[in-house]
Amino acid sequence: MSKNDVTGDFTETQKRFLEGFLSGIDTLRSGHGLSGVFAPDEGADAAGDGGPDALHLAAQAATEKDGRKLVKEELAKREEPALDIWQRMSANAAAGQFPEGTDVFRYKFHGLFYTAPNQDSYMCRLRLPNGILTAAQTRGVAEMADRRAGGYTHVTTRANLQVREIPAEEPTNVLMDLQDLGIINRGSGADNIRNITGDPLAGVDPQALIDTRDLCRSMHYHILYHRELYGLPRKFNIAFNGGGIVRGVSDTNDIDFTAVRGSDGEVWFRVGIGGVPGHDAFADHSGWLVTPDQCVPMADAILRVYAEEGCRSDRKKARLKYVLETMGMETFLERVRERLDFGPATADETVADPPAPDPTAHVGVHEQADSGMYYIGVPLPFGYMSSDQLRGLADVADTYGDGSTRLTVWQNLLIAGIPEAKLDDAKAALEALGMRWSASYARAGTIACTGNFGCKFSNSDTKSHAGMLVDHLEDQLELDQPLNIHLTGCPNSCAQHKIGDIGLLGTGVETEDEEMVEGYDVFVGGGFGGQRGLGEKLFAKVMAPDIPPTVERVMRAYQANRQSADETFQDFVSRQGVDGVKSLVEAA
Repeated sequence: MSKNDVTGDFTETQKRFLEGFLSGIDTLRSGHGLSGVFAPDEGADAAGDGGPDALHLAAQAATEKDGRKLVKEELAKREEPALDIWQRMSANAAAGQFPEGTDVFRYKFHGLFYTAPNQDSYMCRLRLPNGILTAAQTRGVAEMADRRAGGYTHVTTRANLQVREIPAEEPTNVLMDLQDLGIINRGSGADNIRNITGDPLAGVDPQALIDTRDLCRSMHYHILYHRELYGLPRKFNIAFNGGGIVRGVSDTNDIDFTAVRGSDGEVWFRVGIGGVPGHDAFADHSGWLVTPDQCVPMADAILRVYAEEGCRSDRKKARLKYVLETMGMETFLERVRERLDFGPATADETVADPPAPDPTAHVGVHEQADSGMYYIGVPLPFGYMSSDQLRGLADVADTYGDGSTRLTVWQNLLIAGIPEAKLDDAKAALEALGMRWSASYARAGTIACTGNFGCKFSNSDTKSHAGMLVDHLEDQLELDQPLNIHLTGCPNSCAQHKIGDIGLLGTGVETEDEEMVEGYDVFVGGGFGGQRGLGEKLFAKVMAPDIPPTVERVMRAYQANRQSADETFQDFVSRQGVDGVKSLVEAA
């Protein structure tokens, strides 16, 4: 029977159902086969048969037609859409089995990372638009981490949460628990658009030009409801910078929407593209301005051109930065413009940049935009929170604040909406949880990636070494200027070592006994935003135990030789040059 032979005593509704069903069978036969595996032949018209994956299948076919081989990840995406493996994930969980082969990659589409050999378990990365959770969600994540995982969470450098030590039996339960809380983390790993970041104090920030929450929310749901935006050539980051006193590091994102004040007094967004921290690139200004309502369609157009043109034969050259290098900015933007139903405005000299952020405002007690209300920035030990602490923070937010917890890219958490009369009680509640409500410059400005505690790519135990470094600096040195120290375990640079005042990149170091031990390359002089710059290598292969006294000597050289107490460390490095700084450190 063909779909045109649906006759007989069926109702009109039944006939339409059968026609659709048989049409679907025809599509499976012609495009995916009854097994659901798509196998195009000789550069077949993948776009014609690929359904929601057509954009990517066509790009894969074009790669092969050009004589280049697809990498294994692209072959895995072609063989079976990674978002369609729920049945196998459930079967593996029921059998207590971890994924094997290319399924390890496919699981990442669901935010699940099999972390062997470092941990024989999963890490689950969440998806939190603007990094904001309700107290109920915060409490629910804590309960889930206790019931299904290791009983703790980590705040990431994308204002996100990771839950670790999830056993083989629990991954689908974790995903269901999260979705029950309204947390949908589909696409939070692998070749997809990661969680959308914005200003942590959005809505209550005393200097922001615009509240980024609705923009992050709209972008978040646009991604979730456009299946064709999954399976990109590589991961993709989008950030909204509303000009707040506390903000993210938007200019290291693939798309950087930065709020500016136009000559008409209205808020526009400057469009920057091509940032990627592990590849020494900041987002380049496109020359375009868009209204807030135009941000999501602009991002969609950029994403689709990137999906068509991104490299699928070399993972190291697959980020948007390399598309821009190959095509040129002008050609890329022309392709984007063809997909827009509006003409972006052109930036001119009358556009006013947002005020500078306060580098210390993410920690401690500060006033909000509304009079008589305050927020507290809670410093965490490099992102770590036990489940009990997470539950306690939800209670503090409910009892004393506005009922939300706000994560930052500095791996800490803010509680806002606290009346002045309740500040002392809120501080006492935090102290009862074993948590701080203030921190030194060294502690407030130090971030660290997961490290080899849970990441197979890391060359060092970054979080432990960060703790030793901060303890040493607090004990030996009094800092009178903010300082950013970024520890990252590998060149992927999740902690963005090149943009820190001091950046530490994990590496192996050979001892005199020819033993390999953990150590770091030391970079200095990085910055971001209005102080944009990439750090340069000061010392190579410093053993981990020697890092605290080495950083102390660098800071003492800075304090002894700066031109004034107001000269920042970055300005000092720029004035002296890396060789000059090295000479001063070695002479001390």
